[in-house]
Amino acid sequence: MFMRTLTVLAAVLFFSAAANQLQAQSLKNTAWKFYLEPLHDTLTMHIGSDSSFCTTSTGDVVVRSVCKTENDTIKIMDFDGQYNCQNGEGIYKFAVAGDMLSFTLVNDPCPNRADALVGVKFFKINDKK
Repeated sequence: MFMRTLTVLAAVLFFSAAANQLQAQSLKNTAWKFYLEPLHDTLTMHIGSDSSFCTTSTGDVVVRSVCKTENDTIKIMDFDGQYNCQNGEGIYKFAVAGDMLSFTLVNDPCPNRADALVGVKFFKINDKK
């Protein structure tokens, strides 16, 4: 009985670790499309290894940011662009389910950035740039 309980516990721990790894997928070198109602436009968020930028449907850059990801958390600090927020760093939890990305607010002194990220569906695209 003890061996069986130990085996079940080991299996639960293994699958929990595997599920956690799936949720914590890397966002590095990915691109995501999303619709932003205030701009009435579909934007693309390009996430590199340590920075990101968003472009409009015509390719204009609207914001550039330094971003750091760790596990399922991303920290974003804007530094350039028409819609940048220099009030501080935004911290978000992210989840990837298939080809969809979502953000949950942890803390952000910039309400406009939070409004653009939280509750919005981001769809993965192939970014050949």
